[in-house]
Amino acid sequence: MQEEADLIDRDDQQKFLASADFLANHGLPKLISSMQTAATEVLKAKQLRDFFNTAILHETIMQILDMFLSMGSPHHWVDCLMPEDPRLYKLAKTSSDETNPPEFTKFDQLMVETREVLSSAEFSNVVELSLKAVAKALVEEKSFQSGGGNLTNGMPLARLLPRIAQICPTLVEEPSKNQFIQIIQSVPEVGLFFTLLYSNMSAS
Repeated sequence: MQEEADLIDRDDQQKFLASADFLANHGLPKLISSMQTAATEVLKAKQLRDFFNTAILHETIMQILDMFLSMGSPHHWVDCLMPEDPRLYKLAKTSSDETNPPEFTKFDQLMVETREVLSSAEFSNVVELSLKAVAKALVEEKSFQSGGGNLTNGMPLARLLPRIAQICPTLVEEPSKNQFIQIIQSVPEVGLFFTLLYSNMSAS
């Protein structure tokens, strides 16, 4: 029995490592590609000489985000965060009175529950609020308000794009230094969502 338990634990460990590898090698590239597609679709109607101010940039960013979120299935972006396993869906739909097959491990159950959370309407609402908060903070970045011309008074898109490229690396800084993650953490609905989530986990 102990040997079987060890084998199951090792199997779960391998699945966990595979899921982490999925995010780095498949999920993020797919996410970036989808976002680029959304940005291209929105920006194809723009000209480099078009004048952008804070309001127009904010509106454009929100259009790109809306385009991205509306692409594919309602929760297509969840597939960028974790691998999809049809077998897990089939097992997840079994009646609560039925016994899970032996191959359905604790890790499998955790993955099913995680996908359910990420696919929930509540989490989608949190994502939307977080993206709006980041978009607002992004257009208020000092880099947009310094140098030759500023975003408050407006500037051509051709002059705005290099500044956007300069700011982009700050979006993926490590969490302890990432001001945008700190902004997301300060959104009240985000804190409430995870408080309720952890409370439900403790009660189950």
